Amino acid sequence: MSGGLSGGLSGGLSGGLSGGLSGGLSGGLSGGLSGGLGTAVVSADALLLSRAAIVGPFVGATLHVSEPAFDKPDNLRLWADGPRVEACFTELVEGLLFKTRNGPKEAVLEFANLQSNNIQRKPLVHMRAPTKAQFKKQLDLVAAYADLRADRAAEIVDQRTPPIAFFSSVIGLTAHRHKKTLQLIDLVFSLCVFVEMRFKHIFASVRPVAFSPQIQPMIETPGHGSWPSGHATEAFAMAVLLEALLNAAPGAGTPPNGTESREQLQRLAARIAVNRTVAGLHFPVDSAAGRLLGTALAEFLVARATGTKVHERGFDGRLFEGPNGEPLDFSLHQSMDHTSGHAYTRSASTTGVGNAPLVAWLWGEALKEWA
Repeated sequence: MSGGLSGGLSGGLSGGLSGGLSGGLSGGLSGGLSGGLGTAVVSADALLLSRAAIVGPFVGATLHVSEPAFDKPDNLRLWADGPRVEACFTELVEGLLFKTRNGPKEAVLEFANLQSNNIQRKPLVHMRAPTKAQFKKQLDLVAAYADLRADRAAEIVDQRTPPIAFFSSVIGLTAHRHKKTLQLIDLVFSLCVFVEMRFKHIFASVRPVAFSPQIQPMIETPGHGSWPSGHATEAFAMAVLLEALLNAAPGAGTPPNGTESREQLQRLAARIAVNRTVAGLHFPVDSAAGRLLGTALAEFLVARATGTKVHERGFDGRLFEGPNGEPLDFSLHQSMDHTSGHAYTRSASTTGVGNAPLVAWLWGEALKEWA
């Protein structure tokens, strides 16, 4: 995902965001590769002939070369978009660890700052899966959501690829002006996929279609686990990241633009998540867990970029049900800030995660685009 996104977002988005993200990513990649390689063959032949005609006898190194400083974040400005994001990604995921326990089924995402003189593993996200019986109860909600398929079909199909064009319509994101912001989005998407796929593998939750032949998803069911929802994780991570970025932008007013945009960003993320249930691919509890995970991952990225601290967050799927055990639907009205006793939890204390110099550089460059 990280390599595909960096190629798609930097190449496809720069040419395709104004014409639509799906066209930018698919057209940018396929057109860029097929057209670009064809042109490269012609150019190589032309360059071969040109050099033979003008080069003359070789006289050795004659140009003065200014060598970049060793191991400096500012060297990121020298690299192409893809390698720049890859360098930031490898720094961002250094020290991320997964710990599991089967008892109830639970897993913890931990972080250890490998640059610290006192390396300690600190919990970031604690996940506990719903029971099989809860998934079965949630199937009634999935079946009911199918009534919305005709209304939301265009969105569902378009959102099979990263839904950046939808967020662009909320905050005015443009390819020509916000290149580093798009790379920051690429980075948070890559982080989400890195973490969510591991959780999906750990919990190995089956999809709604496995419980009933009447679900009949309207698009192909992905070939990985259902819980937590990757689309929900990515959408909420993007919403939280953009809110934080706009709040930190130079010259931010009172209240800052991120706070002013929060409601629309959160509503959009929720709609993207629910669309996957409408399509027949996810249970509502998948979206709820994805909301928690995406929020935590965006907060982690921002903390690594700014040297600030994070709250440990948790989601207990066994508690995601009504007072009488009835299936609970996903909703933005459910608070994620309880300290205990609820499906969503957030620790009262904070944890330092250290500064990531490369991520901080990209964050700083993205901020300049919103001045």
